[in-house]
Amino acid sequence: MKKPITNKLLWIFAVGQFGWSLLSGIVTNWMVYYYTGTPDANNPNTGIFASGITQSPILFKLTLFGLVMAVGRIFDAITDPLIAGWSDRSRNKAGRRIPFMRAVAVPFALITVALFTVPQTANVAVNDVLLFAILMCFYLFMTIFCTPYNALIAELGDTQEHRINVSTYISFTFIAGTSISFMLPNVAGLFGFAGQAGSIRLAVALMATIACIAMLIPSFYIKERDYIDSRPSETPAFSSLLKTFKNGQFRRFVYADVIYFFALTLFQTGLAFYETKLMEIEDTWTFPLTALMTLVSVLLYPLVNKLAPSWAKRS
Repeated sequence: MKKPITNKLLWIFAVGQFGWSLLSGIVTNWMVYYYTGTPDANNPNTGIFASGITQSPILFKLTLFGLVMAVGRIFDAITDPLIAGWSDRSRNKAGRRIPFMRAVAVPFALITVALFTVPQTANVAVNDVLLFAILMCFYLFMTIFCTPYNALIAELGDTQEHRINVSTYISFTFIAGTSISFMLPNVAGLFGFAGQAGSIRLAVALMATIACIAMLIPSFYIKERDYIDSRPSETPAFSSLLKTFKNGQFRRFVYADVIYFFALTLFQTGLAFYETKLMEIEDTWTFPLTALMTLVSVLLYPLVNKLAPSWAKRS
């Protein structure tokens, strides 16, 4: 007999979402800000690491940083089904998902810190290569954690109530992690003794440590085999993906998901620049504004949860 899945367990599981979204938010929200642009009176840290990498356009007016970010997303799309297949075929006694999450949490946090630390040699060409290599590792580690983690969402959502609840909980922790990532300049202010660059790196290290702990909590608390009766899959990853895409409902979900994450990436990547350059406010105000937007979003959660069951019945 398997142990019953409880809302407490789902909340503990959702803590992992807070961890990886915090790391993702640090990179998505602040790498463009610190690696491109020029400082001004209100925001002297804008582009503080820009001199270390190539800034001039390289291909079709794309800068090195923009090109690296684009390639990283393509690399992420390729590795997703590979890691998914690896996880599905796993025969680990601890489960098919948890061992991946447990193994990669620390490297995932460390590589995030490295992105703001390592590509700062005296040679710009070396920095360009290092930035590319480290960012590819970042996306790889994020995939190794997130793909098995996302698979657990469906496996822990054994009833309609649990599916709605776990989706709500991880939405909340995702927003929390992303919002707190906007506190990076505020946290850096606590380390003023380390200088401009040093304070940013210490802030990243502190937030990455918190994120790592958050990812490890469900990895060690949840005993996957106690709750889920899963068997290794024998179907190759890409073959399984092709069969899945034959389902019309799944394709509709994918289209919506792609649009959602495209919009989210535009929002996250550009928000810091929009607020500091167009609104001309200090970067320390990014968190209060994001927190206000988050509050409005959270206030809509009860309404969405109330309407979800009735909409599900109609469809």
